[in-house]
This record gives sequence, structure tokens and C-alpha cells, in this order.
Amino acid sequence: MKKLIYLIFTCLGLASCTKDSFVSNFDEKPEERMSESIALVKNQLTSSANGWVATLPTNAGGGYSFYMKFDTNEDLTMFGDLNAATATTSLKSTYRVKAGLGANLIFDTYSYLAMLTDPNSTVFGGVQGTGYKSDVEFTYVRSTTDSIFFVGKSYRQPLAMVKATAAQKIAYEAGELKNSADKLTAFFANTKNPYIEIGTGTNLLKVVVSTNFTNVLASGKRIELSALKDNVVISSKGKFGIGIDGFMITAGGLTFEGITFVKAAWKDATTLALYDSNNKEYIIKSNPVPIIPLYLSFGFQSTFPYKRISISSTGLPAGVTSGFTAVYNQMLSLFATSGRSVTSTNFILKSNSVFTVEVNYLSGTTAFVASADYNYTKVGDIITLDNNPIGNVNWPTRAVQIKPLADYMLTGPFKIDWVSSTNPSVGTLGGLYRTNDLTSFIYGSLL
Repeated sequence: MKKLIYLIFTCLGLASCTKDSFVSNFDEKPEERMSESIALVKNQLTSSANGWVATLPTNAGGGYSFYMKFDTNEDLTMFGDLNAATATTSLKSTYRVKAGLGANLIFDTYSYLAMLTDPNSTVFGGVQGTGYKSDVEFTYVRSTTDSIFFVGKSYRQPLAMVKATAAQKIAYEAGELKNSADKLTAFFANTKNPYIEIGTGTNLLKVVVSTNFTNVLASGKRIELSALKDNVVISSKGKFGIGIDGFMITAGGLTFEGITFVKAAWKDATTLALYDSNNKEYIIKSNPVPIIPLYLSFGFQSTFPYKRISISSTGLPAGVTSGFTAVYNQMLSLFATSGRSVTSTNFILKSNSVFTVEVNYLSGTTAFVASADYNYTKVGDIITLDNNPIGNVNWPTRAVQIKPLADYMLTGPFKIDWVSSTNPSVGTLGGLYRTNDLTSFIYGSLL
């Protein structure tokens, strides 16, 4: 009862307070606060003497970067990493900072940003009618001493700007953005199976670094990190924009195994590294064969990237030493002696139970196929073929010529694994290694 009486008197006391005892936190009119917000944004944009380096992911495509220099007359100078022309030729346009649901930054004349929104698919390869699903109007979110952040009004993608240095400004104006893009593209083209390492000891993970520097809508301007952990492939994807010193991962970075990677930058003239949000360095290294085991990428399902090992008309790939080489060349010789020539040989996972060996050959100018289907079982990376293949009509017809290969197929089981070549021009190779003699293995291009 006493508590109830106390509560009543407390409420009466609050009700008796005069109006003068309340001081509003909003002692400015809304239009005054908005005016101050607009002035703050515009002042910040124009106060960076060296301009800004901006990144923007698109909703439908990859990520992009821009150099922007704003002046007080609402004029704007821009470079972009869209292509060679946008990277080397500055574009003059205009901007406004206006009131909306917050302070809005509007790029109100055609700019490199607008290329991503262009509804005409022939302009930059976007979808007809919607482009890359990007924006030219952005709402102010927040700022720090050296950065300012906006979000797109329609597609809600983050536009992040960081103050440029004097050296960056000079480099952009000298067309160095294109050179940076060319150097990055060349690095990944020439670095075989790039990867980084995270963790230590028994927790060490080799993490594959996959990049795409094209503007292809579904796959371009993207980075993917992947690794084998507990016999399961884990991966994470992000988008990036190219800068003078490397590339910046958009939307706050790419998080993989609890680490947020924010950029790639050159450690020296030839060494590229990824850096996390704590500026820890992860050197990008090269491996002779892909990091992820082949058996996790080789299968009959549509989700698997590789379904066959193929040997072309030019013969076995160069730079590989295997006991199979003599066997295959003997078959080619027998075909040649009979007046025929092998155009290709394929080893195909046709279904979850059928493995097909297919020899394509010419007799004169007429093409034939001799093939045999083997029932098989696959456990992990080991594939075991049965000893009673079912051949098509040409398999027994060409039995003499095919015999070296047919006999070899009975020497399994085989281990599915990558094959490395000493010849740098040879592409990605796969192999079927005899488990009782790993120095002898079928090998060819993966398709």
C-alpha cells in the first residue's frame, strides 16, 4: 500500500512541473538542421585538396572505383576503373547536395558513375533497362576525419570515399590507373594457382585467391577466397574496385574465417599481398597445382566444373613424366600403322555409375568413335573401374589398335588428382594415378 501511495505522489509531482523545466534537444527547426547537414557534406567534399578515392559495388554487377575532385561551384572531375578510357581521361560533370530524407549527394550530369546506370546495354554491357543496377543519387550516412560514407537511394549500395593523397592525385591525373589495372591483371594471369596462408601449425589453411578483372555482369570485378577445411570446401566472395596501389574490396571488405580482408596492395614491385582490417599482411603465393583437391571439382553433376580428362589431336601435354606416356604413344602408333589417326581421347564421368573411355579417330576423312563404358565406384579421391566394359561397335573393331589403352584401364584403382607440367604454357591438367604405382598416370586437359 505504501508503494502505491508513493507512486501516486511521484506521478503528481511530475505532472506539476512547469513547461519551463523541459529543454528540447531539437531547439533548431528541421529546415535549419537540414541546412547545416547539407553545408557539412558539401564543405567536407570540397575541403579535400587532393580529391577523393571512392569505391562502389553495384547491385547486379561487380565493384568499381573512382577518383573524384569536387569544387565549390558544384563542378566535378572524375576518373574511373571501368575501362582504359575512363581510367586515363578525366570527365567533367556536376553535382549537387540537396535536401531529401537526409542530405543527398546527386551526380546530376552524365559521368562515369552514370555508365553503370545506363539502361542501354550497348553502352557498358549492363542489362537492357536497368544497367548494373546502380545509383547516381546517394544519401549521406556518416563521416570520419578522412572518409565520408553514403548509400544509394534506389539500390542501397555503399559509396565510400577516402581522402586522396597528393601522390595519388598526381598518379590519377597522369593516367596511372590504367597501368595499375594492367599490372594487377598480368600478376594474376602469370601467377599459377595463387593463394594465401592463414592460421598456423595444424590450423594452417591455404586459401585460394580467385579474381576476375572483367566487366562481365555476373562474374566481373569480383574476388573469391576458398579453402579445404575438414574435407569441405568453404568460400566467400566480394567485389572490388581498382586503385593506384592495388585494389579495394567494397562494402567494408570480404570476411573469411573471421578475417575481414579490405584490400590488395603491392609490397614491392613484384609482390602482391592482401591486407585485413587490422592491416595484417598476407602475401599472395603461387602453387604448382590448384590448392583444392581435384576430386572435389571432378564429377558428372552440372555443379562440377570438370567432367572429363581430354587428350587432343596434338598428343599428350608436354612437360609431364608418366609411365602412361609410352602406353598412349604405342596406341597412336598402332592407329597410324593401320592408316588411321587419333583426333582425341577422353576419360569421362558420364553418370554416378558409368565411366566412359572414348577414342575419336579418322579413317581417311571419315570420323569414328570407339568407346567403352565401365561401371565404377568412387570413394573420396579413389575411382575403381570394373573389368567388363561394354564397348560400342567400334571398340572391338579397333581392338588391336586400342589394346595398349584397354589393358592400362585394368591396372587401377586410380586416384583422381592434379598433374603439374614443367612447361609453363600448358594449362590446368588432371590425372588418374594408378594407386599401386603413382609414377604412372593418365593425364590430359580438364574440360
